[in-house]
This record gives sequence, C-alpha cells and structure tokens, in this order.
Amino acid sequence: MPQCPSCGRELAVASDGSPFCPECQLAHQPSRRIPHGLVDYFQRFPVTCILIALNVLVYAAMVIGHVSPTWPTSAALVRWGADSGVDVIAHHQWWRILSAAFVHIGIVHLAMNMWALWVLGTLAEAVLGTYLYIGIYIAGAISASLASLFWRPTVVGAGASGAIIGILGALVSVLKFARLPLPEPVLRSTLRSLVQGAVLTLLIGVFGPIDNAAHIGGLICGLIIGFSLSWTRRADYGMQRPLRLACLVIPFLLMVPLAIGVQRRGEPQIQIRQAEQYLDTGAYPLAEHQAREALKRLPNDEEALETLSAALVYENKDQEAMKYFEELLARNPRNEFAANNLALAHLRRGDASAARDVLSRTLPLQTRNAVGHVYLAQALRKLDQDNAAMTEYRRAIEMDPQIYDAQIGLAQLYEEHNKLGEAMLLYQAAAKLHPADPDPLRALARTLAAAGKNQQAEDVMARVQQMEKQREQQQKPAPRTSKPTT
Repeated sequence: MPQCPSCGRELAVASDGSPFCPECQLAHQPSRRIPHGLVDYFQRFPVTCILIALNVLVYAAMVIGHVSPTWPTSAALVRWGADSGVDVIAHHQWWRILSAAFVHIGIVHLAMNMWALWVLGTLAEAVLGTYLYIGIYIAGAISASLASLFWRPTVVGAGASGAIIGILGALVSVLKFARLPLPEPVLRSTLRSLVQGAVLTLLIGVFGPIDNAAHIGGLICGLIIGFSLSWTRRADYGMQRPLRLACLVIPFLLMVPLAIGVQRRGEPQIQIRQAEQYLDTGAYPLAEHQAREALKRLPNDEEALETLSAALVYENKDQEAMKYFEELLARNPRNEFAANNLALAHLRRGDASAARDVLSRTLPLQTRNAVGHVYLAQALRKLDQDNAAMTEYRRAIEMDPQIYDAQIGLAQLYEEHNKLGEAMLLYQAAAKLHPADPDPLRALARTLAAAGKNQQAEDVMARVQQMEKQREQQQKPAPRTSKPTT
C-alpha cells in the first residue's frame, strides 16, 4: 500500500479513486471554536440576554431616579409601572399587567429573579425556540399579574418571577409529554430539578412576604401552554406550525374574561380602600360615596359597612350610622368596632342605659376589647354605679396598660372616693402616657394637696406652669425677619 509522504501512514482511496491520508486531512481541518464570552452567549440565547438587560436597565433607571436600591416604597414602584389595583382597575391602566414584570423590589429581588431567568431562560430558548419562548414569557407575566390582582387587588405587585415560573411550567409539560429525542436519564433529572424548583418557590411564597398568587397564575399558564405544545408534535408536519401559534393565541384570548373577572371582583374592594383613604384625609362625603358604591356590589361586606358607618359618624349622621352598627352586630356580635361605636353614639346622645346594654351584651364575646370596657365604665358612672365603673376601668387597664382614658377615669373615681394613694399612682401613669398634656399633672397636684403633701404639690404645679409657658411661646407668631414694604 502507498504511504503518505508527510506522516508515513497508509493512504486511503476516495470514491473517485484518488488516494488521500485520513489523518493528515483531519489534522488540517479548521477546529470548531468553543463559544465563550458575552457575544457568543448573546448569539446562542439572544432573548434571555435581552430580557435580563431590560430588567437591569429598568432597575438602574429607578435607582438613578432616586428610588431606594434595597427597599423602594409602593408609591415609587407604582410610578415605575408596578401592578396596582387602583391604577389597573379604577383607572384602567391595563398596560401595568405587563410592565410590572420588569419592575423589581430592590437589588436582592432583581438578582434572584435574573439568576432564575438565566438558568431557565437559556434552557427554554434551546428547547422551545425564540418565538415560543417570547410568547410564553409574556403570557406568564400577564397571567401572573391577573392572578395577583384577582386575589389581592389592593396590594402593589412587581417582579419577573411570575413570567419565569411560567417558563418553568412550560418546560415541565414539554419535557414530560412532548416525547423529545433526549436520553431518558437526562429527561428525568431535568424534570426532577424543575419540579423541585417550582415546589420550593411556592413553599417560600407560603411562608414569606411573596405574592404566591402571581406564581400560581404564571405556573398554571405555563403548564397549560406547554401541554398544548406537546400534543402538536403528534400532528402532521404541515399542521404543527399553525397549531403552535394557536397554543399561544388561545391563552391570550382566555385572559380577556379573566381580566373582566378581575375588574368585577376588584372594583368594590378598591372602592373600600379609597373610602378608607378619604376618611384618613377628612374627605368624609367622598368616603361615604365610595363606601355606598362598594356596598352595591358587596352588600354583606363588614369592612364596607364599617367604613360607611365611620364616614356617617364624622358627618354627624349618627342616626343612620347607628343603624349600620346594629346591623354589623346582628351579623357578628364579636365586632368590636361596631359595639364600641354604637355605645359611644348612645353616650353622645345622653343614653347611658342603652350604651350599657349594648356593651353588657357584647363584651362577654370580646375578650380583648379594652376600649369597650372604658365606654361601659363611662356609662355606669353616668348611671351612678361607681363601684361597677371602677371594676370596668380596672379590666380595661389589665387588658391594655397603655390606655389613657382608663387611667384617667379610674383615677378620678378614686379621687372622688377619697382613695388618694391609688389616684396619685394612676395620675402619674397617665402623665407618662401623655407627657405633653398638663391635665394629669394638674390633677396629681390637686390630689397631693388633698393628701397634705403640699411641697410635692407645689413642685408638680411648677412643672405644669413651665409646660403652659412653653406652649404659649410655641403658639406665638414668629417675629418678622424683614422690613415691611411701602
């Protein structure tokens, strides 16, 4: 056999009859370059790289815009596109159900999500391809936002985790049902890792301050799309492409009735939240209006009834408010808010007997209602039942030692019944609770004087006079710093 003049090995014969050296031909072939570096990763996984870059750029812009890099406020998150029931449901800013997937709650949140996106996204881009990957990511993000808004419409939500777990769900279904030409051990180990990741994510959501509704929504969406895509491999080759497109389009169409359900369920809860905000700002007529609108859709909602009755009290519509308090108690005798406010309304109207009856009926069911015992004590005192009033004040203090009205009320009763030592202790406790209020100190000085401790009484009165002098100085208008113009 002829030998190669370069290496001395035997020559082989090609199909055309010409001799060649296989070893030398292999040695002279250009070697395949192993991909490395950012450029090669971008060429292999362009969608994952772009998604990570978008999330990082949004976070960087937020920090440049003076948003806290570690724990941004809800207002800052909403300003940058996070989910908010008020904005989505009340103001119809539905674009937020997608933009929220690119907003993150601090650097730790961003880092964890981007790591998960890199691990799962590169696998999904290789298995599913570019367009299916993009479609599933967007569908997962939207379904996660809708699930979050449906479950908790008053909570601000942000983050890419819903979209990422949607990708995870799609991978689980495809690897399980699509009959991919991969070794069985590889499929089993990959599936096991994916399932463990999904379970761990949901468990963390149960025990941590995480929006698990978004995770569940994204996961279910991904599982359904992945399962549908798996079955398209069983169709004829010419039908596979349109069927895969349908697997993406149909979930988006199904999200329309889900969005309508989010709107119908969340609107009254948003109205209740807005009514509470109006109460806090003193806009009582607006609070009343929003609460009434919520009650049209949720006629049995205790929170809506409480908010409406509170607005009516602030508007001096006690008669109507009392009707709602009674309705609340009829539904739930353990409702402390209704019991206390109904009793207080009776006290304001001068009906101490009615206040006593309400609280005597409800307090046995409300074992921690310290304020209710204070109101009962006030009613009993108006009915000249001082011993019973003292008992109720003492119960209130046992439940909540920081309750000022109970300390003052019991101290006054002790003083009236010449129990000066007990009165002094309670006036001192009340003064510590309200250090800027001179009234407990003035009462303490009066009690000390009645007990013959004149020097101590004078010292306390000196403190009272000093406090009043400081208050007067604070209330004086500031001196002019410039000459008046003519």
